[in-house]
Amino acid sequence: MASTRLAPAEWYPAGWPGVSARHIVLADGTKVRVVESGPESAPPVLLLHGWAVSAYLWRHTIGALAAAGWRAVAIDLPGHGLSDAPTERGEYTLVKFTDRCAALLDSLGVARAPILAQSMGGRIGVELAIRKRASRLLLFGPVGFGHVSPATAYAPFIPPALGEIAVALVTRPMVELVQRRVHGKLGWFTDRDVDEYWAPTQFADVVRAQLQMLREFSWQPLTPDELYAIGVPTLVIFGTGDQTVKPLQAAQLAAELPDGQLEWVEGGGHVLMEEIPERINSRVIEFLGSPRG
Repeated sequence: MASTRLAPAEWYPAGWPGVSARHIVLADGTKVRVVESGPESAPPVLLLHGWAVSAYLWRHTIGALAAAGWRAVAIDLPGHGLSDAPTERGEYTLVKFTDRCAALLDSLGVARAPILAQSMGGRIGVELAIRKRASRLLLFGPVGFGHVSPATAYAPFIPPALGEIAVALVTRPMVELVQRRVHGKLGWFTDRDVDEYWAPTQFADVVRAQLQMLREFSWQPLTPDELYAIGVPTLVIFGTGDQTVKPLQAAQLAAELPDGQLEWVEGGGHVLMEEIPERINSRVIEFLGSPRG
């Protein structure tokens, strides 16, 4: 347990064999950090995390994908982790996030790739699929398939300048409290997990950007037209104890998918890939199939 925030050099994947990190400058000049593992020549899988976390969310999944023959590429989305956190108005709309993830695929020389995505990242994954940039979608507790806390309704009233103050206000106990809320009954977090998720809040622009996302991102349920436009095999997985994206409409919405299915994890929370990694990894590999197939 760290008494102060971890320095960037200490962050994941430091000390994880076979996993590396680098920065990529996208076409619009935005610099993003990606965490990678697996053969460089292997087909890539793009991993998208949710709001206010980082590529660290996928630490248990990345190695499993690499062992199965995939090239796992997990991004710190803009405004998160060690990626750029621009603060101009309009930087964190769904369209802007999708543009930048599409640009990342372009930089990797990939027209389409399987996408694993969680929470807010799930909504971005859906938009990439609508744009024909996804070959398969595996979504965990995705925004668009459930009810998001009404706290987002208060976001327009949060002063942007609060980002500077929040570096001091976002304490380690607060981050630990959030971890307690997002976990279900099947697995628990460690002190290191809290430290990793607390670390990015040392940067005022990151804190400010994440407040800005609450105002600018699209948190509403998907429409029938949007669901129909996805058009690729899609697996939606929800924990029955998810209190972050409450799956009140999940069955109804998933039924609108042209080629999709919904699975439930009894007792699971919002971060299933952290709670029950071996079980989730097995399902991920099964759903993706052979990387050469």
